[in-house]
Amino acid sequence: MGQFLEGLYRMLFKFEVIRIQDNEYAVLIFAFGCATVGALIFLADLAFFVLRGESLLDIKHSLKNTPVFGFAWVIGALIIGYIAQIASIFQVSILACATVGVTWPVVLKQVLQKAGKKEEVQQPSDEGKT
Repeated sequence: MGQFLEGLYRMLFKFEVIRIQDNEYAVLIFAFGCATVGALIFLADLAFFVLRGESLLDIKHSLKNTPVFGFAWVIGALIIGYIAQIASIFQVSILACATVGVTWPVVLKQVLQKAGKKEEVQQPSDEGKT
């Protein structure tokens, strides 16, 4: 647990790149880093909404929706960060965490749309059969 917390601290506050060879918890450090940055992004959007009455992330803030969206945003960033690190898409750094923490809904939407289109193309049509 000490190696995990020390790696998370080094990445979030000292802006160091954590390497898997140096820290066996690098994948989890990245996932929790993404969740942390995602939470900060969501809180910044909430503050902007309170001050200006609009959301930069197009979130419909209300007493009922905001806690649900906040929880979903953080958990989504954690899961996508974990998957991205397993796929070796990013190095374990604060910049990569910020990228995932902000853009994970857009990336997930694009991946799901492309997967849906690919599935449609692979299914044979029944038009020419009689």
